[in-house]
Amino acid sequence: MVKISALWVVMAACLFFWSGLSCHAEEMKQDGRFVAKGDGTVLDGKNKLMWAVQDNGGDIAWEEAKSYCEKFRAGGYADWRLPTLAELETILDPASEKRFKTFEPITLSGCCPWTSDTRQNRAKTIFFMMGEMNSFVKTTTSSMRALPVRNAP
Repeated sequence: MVKISALWVVMAACLFFWSGLSCHAEEMKQDGRFVAKGDGTVLDGKNKLMWAVQDNGGDIAWEEAKSYCEKFRAGGYADWRLPTLAELETILDPASEKRFKTFEPITLSGCCPWTSDTRQNRAKTIFFMMGEMNSFVKTTTSSMRALPVRNAP
């Protein structure tokens, strides 16, 4: 008689049903609000938003950030965009011990993700080290990031 562990059964099911996608036996949860889906996305159940699990990873100007978000593909969705300032505020965790204060499991590699809130040649962001709202000229790149978001189903 051959014994098959539960882990092997889960792994086999993942390969069979979801080939090509990351498969996790459990989703990571925090306070019942944020759920890492294992496919590069994080669901915020409270605000009905889906976030990329991490930003673009490097300095980026506003126009390129907008384009990056619109071209972003994860979780089987193609309707990603730059967040509004109000949406971006929902992932700021002032109590976080991380350098860039976001709720787990969202990760930033720079202080300031761009938002879709613009006025003339400037766009708003949040300085995630201090939790302050800022406005920068859209051509600024240093420490600026693109963090895609979409409305959750």
